[in-house]
Amino acid sequence: METSPNSDLVSKGEVLALIFELFPWLRQFEQATLNDYAKAAFSVGSDRSGCVARSQAMSLLRSRVAAVAQRQGYSAEAASRFQTEIEVAPVLQCGPHLHLLIEPDAFYTHLFSLMGLRAHGRTSYISYACSTVKFVERGRKGPAWLHVDGDAVNVFGLSRSKMIPYSILGRNGCYRFHLQNVDRPGDDSEAISYLRDLLPLGEFQSAAEALKAANLCLWKRYSESQVDFLQLDDSDVADLVADHLSDGRSWLRASLIEDRAFAMRLIHFIDQLADTAWRGWLKNSTHFFWGCIEGRLFPLWLDGRVLRSKETDDVCVELSPPSLVEALRTGRIVPNLLLMFIVTSILPGVRVLGGSRHTIYYPLMRWAFCEALRNNHRDTQLLNALSKDERPGVWGHRIISSPCEPFSLLNAFSRGGIETLLEQFGKMSIIDACGPLSSFTQDPLWAELAVAYSSGRVGRQSSQWAFR
Repeated sequence: METSPNSDLVSKGEVLALIFELFPWLRQFEQATLNDYAKAAFSVGSDRSGCVARSQAMSLLRSRVAAVAQRQGYSAEAASRFQTEIEVAPVLQCGPHLHLLIEPDAFYTHLFSLMGLRAHGRTSYISYACSTVKFVERGRKGPAWLHVDGDAVNVFGLSRSKMIPYSILGRNGCYRFHLQNVDRPGDDSEAISYLRDLLPLGEFQSAAEALKAANLCLWKRYSESQVDFLQLDDSDVADLVADHLSDGRSWLRASLIEDRAFAMRLIHFIDQLADTAWRGWLKNSTHFFWGCIEGRLFPLWLDGRVLRSKETDDVCVELSPPSLVEALRTGRIVPNLLLMFIVTSILPGVRVLGGSRHTIYYPLMRWAFCEALRNNHRDTQLLNALSKDERPGVWGHRIISSPCEPFSLLNAFSRGGIETLLEQFGKMSIIDACGPLSSFTQDPLWAELAVAYSSGRVGRQSSQWAFR
């Protein structure tokens, strides 16, 4: 439980005390095995509230899931299994950004998900990976970087000028897997040569499309659990939002887009958080959509019935279903994280698993959404359904902390690598498996929240915590 004064802003013990306060159901897993916790994270039943808006949102999500599955090469039968999974056992892993599966941040989270799926005998795994992220997140970390045998590998062989300004979803070039070893230039090492043979050949319109295709190849090579894997990203969410806006029965179309009053109330309640102990966790960084030009993202602000940029790029999109659908289809706008969670989780009633910040900002999103619903009597049914959700957001990312490089670890086993790792980590206690909890202890927001908790300004009785 000791902390490092050079890096930690709050101790692991203080973080755990706060987690158990905000999520009291987690305390039962303090000394339980990781297998037990993973089983609980994936233990959820389908919504039976009879809410019309929720049923319609689930229907659209099912259809989009099937379309993505078939586009990625799955059979109609396999696509149908994905549809059944998201409706009967609605859980969506949302923790890792869109990285190669063998990047540690992604790999160990997917390993945790496999534990939960295996515990329930499920054969379909659906994960959302955020692609509105830059090629480089910090240092030599991010979707454009990978470490193999301790060496830094430039995944796409891009210069920094081609990485720094852009998000990986941008269709602004041709991307292929160069796997350039920047620490030891020259001939490929045996490991890089082997990885090169596993990844798809050819060029892709976006880095995101390249990564998703590569991840299917890696999953088929290393996953021996007979679980099909479907990875969604923000381009798929954009299509889902367009589906909503093209459907006259959609709650999203009628209440968020055509009823501007609801949109303004939602923005207002999120702004209100800045005056509470929860400040900094959830902000209106953009109003529902990002503007996108050649992979560069910039905020858009609601101005009357128009979404408008304040940057030099003069982007103006009418807040109407036809205009938004056209802008989504052409990639000029991208749904922001709030809108992503509305269409994939809040409306259809899907539990979402996430990381250290998600555990706080997602309940706050639900609170703001529900507060905005209260002023409209026609939304009483949806508000009641949301109030009855069981554990709608669960900590399920970076549960496993390991110094081992996944690609080397997998290749160290002649066969059964994934099964061996599931067995090894599954027996560990959650406290031991999560290691130092660096993503919590080194985060200024968690440090501030711990101070607010110790002073009594934050707790499970906080009004903003009503829809956790």
